[in-house]
Amino acid sequence: MEKKEQPSSILDRINPYSLLRDVLRNLWAIVLGAVAVGLIMNMYMHSKVENSYSTRATFVVTSKTSGNYAYNNLTAASTVASSLSNVLNSNLLRTKVCEDLGVKSFDATMSASVVTDTNIMTLRVTSDTPWNTYRITRSVMKNMELLTRHVSGDMMMEVLQEPAIPTAADSVLSIRRQMIKAAILGGLAFTALFLFLSYKKDTVKSEEELEDRLDAESLGELYAYPTRAGGSPFSKKKNKLLITELTAGFEFVERFKKIAARVATEAEKADAKVILVTSVKEHEGKTTVASNIGLALARKTDSVLLIDCDMRRPKLTDLFTDEDKKPELSLMDIIEGNCTLNEALIHDKKRGIYLLLNTDPVSNSTDMVSSGAMAKLIQAVREVFDYVVIDTPPMSLMADAEIIADLADLSVLTVKYDLVSARDLNDAIDSLRDCRAHFAGCVLNEIRCLPGERRTVVGYGGYGRYGKYGRYGRYGRYGRYGRYGNYGNYGAYGAYGNYGSRGYYGHYSNETPEDEASTDEE
Repeated sequence: MEKKEQPSSILDRINPYSLLRDVLRNLWAIVLGAVAVGLIMNMYMHSKVENSYSTRATFVVTSKTSGNYAYNNLTAASTVASSLSNVLNSNLLRTKVCEDLGVKSFDATMSASVVTDTNIMTLRVTSDTPWNTYRITRSVMKNMELLTRHVSGDMMMEVLQEPAIPTAADSVLSIRRQMIKAAILGGLAFTALFLFLSYKKDTVKSEEELEDRLDAESLGELYAYPTRAGGSPFSKKKNKLLITELTAGFEFVERFKKIAARVATEAEKADAKVILVTSVKEHEGKTTVASNIGLALARKTDSVLLIDCDMRRPKLTDLFTDEDKKPELSLMDIIEGNCTLNEALIHDKKRGIYLLLNTDPVSNSTDMVSSGAMAKLIQAVREVFDYVVIDTPPMSLMADAEIIADLADLSVLTVKYDLVSARDLNDAIDSLRDCRAHFAGCVLNEIRCLPGERRTVVGYGGYGRYGKYGRYGRYGRYGRYGRYGNYGNYGAYGAYGNYGSRGYYGHYSNETPEDEASTDEE
């Protein structure tokens, strides 16, 4: 009995780079959220807190009999402060202040305290308005002689600092502190929210997640490599991410060699020659994957053809040719009957691979790939080459990939790190499985990680863990085309078998790359 695989723990599913990237991408939202929380707290505090204003007056307390003796002065200050706090709120003082101010009563709190290890005493008065606070303080100071007589007749109090009219409420500083605290807590809460959403995001971030979440095998994983010369984002010159380039690193080449070996093994099992490479969305790196699989296979055999069937956005021409040496004839010319296969076929002797390229984008690519001419062309090259690798458009944009998958023998899905949801990927996989071509698996592309987390190519082998499908059942079957409702209008498939309507394509069957080579020699 096969041992059931244990589910991965939460820590195993955490991808630090993805979490950090999602937080940085949403940093503007986190900052705005923190500011909003702070402003809300500010408004709430202003509506709940009553404003009060305080002012201070400072005195030097000395003893009349002890002169400048420090210990007696410190004792005197302590005695005056402790006794004065009670006297300040006495009826006697309040009566005198009311007489001075010409009011019947006033609302204020008064206290006295001594600065530690000094004979300096501070008088603090708090009231409801700045002017009242100042007037009450001046009145208290005016009656200071009366107060000191009640405390001790031996004490003298000299004014060191006069009071000032307060300019800001006491609550302003408290409200500001509360607002800053609320903003910080709000920012942390929004950060935690985006971390949680990033963790729960149903995308593929590792080879383990690919095999855990998708109904597919992994053919290999590729890390992100710099697309600019020297790795600088400011460089205008782009690197060609091909394993045949001098700038290609050892790890980059070895990973593609292993992927190509895996694809070749799957092709041998399915007796396949025509290999389709596609993706769900744009910018997942399918063209790079298709090109390098073709180049890696070409190292084992001299007969490999790479076809650019992404007719709306052809990219292989830029990868394999210079700007001033673009081919005059293309795949479109063959389909439209303007030239033969050998006339449009390019043999890249430097890289050891044959090419069928497209130079100009076309809008009716679906009609072109669903034509009998396209089916007849693929049949012709299948008989001539050991491997034919086809780069197709993304599946979410048009039906070209699935139409060609009904003509190909093997299909490979390129999955970009942390981009497409597992649900959409499973929809695409189901669609490819329903086609004629055998679905081989997925290539996880452009993996990103923090320094020190990158796995080396040494431990990349070992395919024994592939093929565990039991845990995929929760995704169910989403129907043939899932969310991709726009895939339905493929046109008539009957055209595939209707080869007789374009008899002038019949010459494909008796023309081979060997004929072209002999022509070149002549």
